[in-house]
Amino acid sequence: MKKIKIIIGLVTFGCISIWYFGGSKQNSDHELHTAIKTAHVLNQVEELESSQEIIKEATQESKKPMPTSFDQSIVESAKIIATKYEQTLKFPPYSQPLSLNDFSLLNPNYFEPVTMVTQDSSVKISMVLEKYHFVAPENIKVLVRGSDIYDVKLKVQDADTRKTLSNHTMQFSQDGYVTQIKGSSDYPVNLQITALANVNGDEIPLVAQINYTQKSATIIGGAKPFVENADLVFPIDIKVDSAGLYRVRANLFSGAQPIASLVSETKLEVGQKQALLRAHYSVLPSTSEFELATFTIEKRSTHPAEPSRFGNSEVEKLVFENVDLSDIERTDYLPNETEKKRLAFLKSMSNKGQ
Repeated sequence: MKKIKIIIGLVTFGCISIWYFGGSKQNSDHELHTAIKTAHVLNQVEELESSQEIIKEATQESKKPMPTSFDQSIVESAKIIATKYEQTLKFPPYSQPLSLNDFSLLNPNYFEPVTMVTQDSSVKISMVLEKYHFVAPENIKVLVRGSDIYDVKLKVQDADTRKTLSNHTMQFSQDGYVTQIKGSSDYPVNLQITALANVNGDEIPLVAQINYTQKSATIIGGAKPFVENADLVFPIDIKVDSAGLYRVRANLFSGAQPIASLVSETKLEVGQKQALLRAHYSVLPSTSEFELATFTIEKRSTHPAEPSRFGNSEVEKLVFENVDLSDIERTDYLPNETEKKRLAFLKSMSNKGQ
């Protein structure tokens, strides 16, 4: 019985650790969303624990103790996750504090340059793209830079099947070797771009994978915010091309200072629709000047065979002056029962072995 519990704990916190400390550079979520993701694992663990009596006799045959270090690792992981999750519960999930240190949230469509060093470590070359998520029929500009490059060939492939879609010879410019891949509505969601750079006679590969989706929705504007209970509500205008469940995000600023990461999920039909982003009073400073920026919109997957589809935004930022917050309610956010249970579970795991 003890062995099964330890194994379950290891699997659980292994998954949690991957979600919490990992995640792709382009799709990193806030710690809140990491905590929410753990709920799926926690539910599975609860189900497994409830079924342990059925396999009790089988487990009694194996009585070899597990190493103490495994127990300690689980406890320490649980303490870290519980502490972080408890911090997020001070604020509602739709309105989490934001700082200048939250690079992934401030740059949600950032492409991390792909860099390689030659065999003698004397030359470093990089492939740079403007962003990670592209929406058809956007063109894809590629830049390869570095010293001692004599020629660069480029290949575009379906990342899943490795089928070659096009080949290009990059042109030399002041910034490096550049080319623009013509966009297409026929491109698959997962594209792989491979640059083969000739550096001093050696062929150096640079490989990147990006997301290329068909148009689903476009953020086109927003209306003046209004107060509703303990929230400052920002209406966001959206042109919807494909009906579905959408997640809308934006970052709230006051001047150059980031305030909060706002997120909303809502079902939208085709046409010009509206989503509401809410900022809870607990994250709002004493000011009447606000700015929304860094908009993203994503059509959520409804089944495994359907990938999520990112939309785009015609709006870079929305500026609001003289916002009246005199009627906003000063009430703290109270976690719901599900959130309380998750926290209690994590705390109970962190106390095991004491």
